[in-house]
Amino acid sequence: MKIKLSDSVMVVSFVALAATAGWLLVNDVDAKASSERTKPSPPKRPLLTFETPQSRNTERSRTKSKESISLESLLALPNEKLVVFENEADYRNFLKSAAQSNLRILGTLDRLRAARVGFDNLSDLEGLADSEQTAPNFFASLPSFPGDGQIQDSAVGFGQNALQSLGITGDNSLWGENVTVAVIDSGIVSHETIPENVIHFDLVQDDSSASELSGHGTAVASIIAGQDSFTPGVSPASQLIDVRITDTEGSSNSFLLAEGIITAVDQGADVINVSLGSYGDSSLVEQAVEYASANGAIIVASSGNEGLEQPAFPAGYEDVIAVGAIDREGTLVDFSNTGENLDLTAPGLDLPAAWTEDRVISFTGTSASAPFVTGAIATAMSEFNLTSSQAAEFVLDFTNEAGAPGDDLLYGQGTLDVGRVINSDTRGINDIAAVSNLVQTADGTSVVSVVQNQGTETITNAEVTISTPLATIPLRVASLSPGAIQTFDIPTRLPNRGDDFLITTEANLTQAFQDAEPSNNVRTTSFTAVETP
Repeated sequence: MKIKLSDSVMVVSFVALAATAGWLLVNDVDAKASSERTKPSPPKRPLLTFETPQSRNTERSRTKSKESISLESLLALPNEKLVVFENEADYRNFLKSAAQSNLRILGTLDRLRAARVGFDNLSDLEGLADSEQTAPNFFASLPSFPGDGQIQDSAVGFGQNALQSLGITGDNSLWGENVTVAVIDSGIVSHETIPENVIHFDLVQDDSSASELSGHGTAVASIIAGQDSFTPGVSPASQLIDVRITDTEGSSNSFLLAEGIITAVDQGADVINVSLGSYGDSSLVEQAVEYASANGAIIVASSGNEGLEQPAFPAGYEDVIAVGAIDREGTLVDFSNTGENLDLTAPGLDLPAAWTEDRVISFTGTSASAPFVTGAIATAMSEFNLTSSQAAEFVLDFTNEAGAPGDDLLYGQGTLDVGRVINSDTRGINDIAAVSNLVQTADGTSVVSVVQNQGTETITNAEVTISTPLATIPLRVASLSPGAIQTFDIPTRLPNRGDDFLITTEANLTQAFQDAEPSNNVRTTSFTAVETP
């Protein structure tokens, strides 16, 4: 019997994404209270087909098909172009000539020798800049609203437990000290949980800085640096830079995104959070990303909320850390974009966060996931005296394994664990975890279970028990070094089509060791056997 994915991937029209400036699901909660979902039965997981661990393609092709070129035209702002020059003389000459033409200079970006140009007739641009120097100005926005069917019924929200789930249990009030974090978003407004020394830059420059959508940037900022006990941040001592690039509808564009990145870098940002994006692959934004990397700044971006197998940009760029969303059980939430350039996942469901007018909301989406990683990088910088790139690698090195063994398309390198980062140099921590259950069908059907050593000491002689529809199998881990995983592949038969079944993996240390986190010793996953049409 063949099987297929039990959770279908939502197909979203790129045209609809370009036409609608959606934003994340936020629900007002009482002043200082947030209700949690009732914990359901174990979440159902896809039946995966794989032969080798899925891995990210490290070389992104710049070749575009005719279809993608047509798509780009649909995603671009009408009557606008971005013009970029290789040398300063040509750039300055163009600006002088454009001022005497029918063109409208809507913005300039001197660092990249780029101009945002408006026109009534494209022919007005001819003669002033050749076609190789022009590019579309793509629509960008806050991530879209997770609609019906994009959050599985079994998903469990975090509520007040997000920091605890990340291993943050002690005083973290000084984390992020002497680290500058930029939030490129809808703006940050005054809130009791937000530090008062925020540095503000408004690249939109209208009268709507206190609009309702400014809550989005405020929510992101509170996850990074919140100082209130109800909305605590990961790195409360961080210096925040607020770079507003969206209008009152949550809309922006490639030029403003690139300008926001350049502004953040030039103002000394060590880490830059971008919880918005575009499905237009802009060479100007990619140049801004490269500028940030060359100047020692790390960009962390949300993967997007459309359930697509492609992170939105800038998350889709190789030099950007792309973050997807998980629930409290460590399961990918259906709306979270996946794909080759996804780096890791972090909490993204039902998270208390700041909003306008000193409100607190329940924040859901990859927009909420990215700032957890941003805060973790800022923390690693301050606590271990690392550069931003060193800290980013450090955080990725201590992710918890999830999904298919190794770096995979759904979870990247795994799920964020700040506790493992902070305690990485603390000896004597013993912790074995059951992290994944899958079904492999590439060459016969088998159950694949994965355990990981999430402590700081080598594990020896640990006991593993795997329960399948047919049997309970006792196994053993002879030796497992810190951070390493061990995969067990057990041939099996599946129940009849349509039947649900459970796989449970339990891992335990011998009595000679005390497990630091026994709550992660058991992983139960529900599957449905379905026949491929």
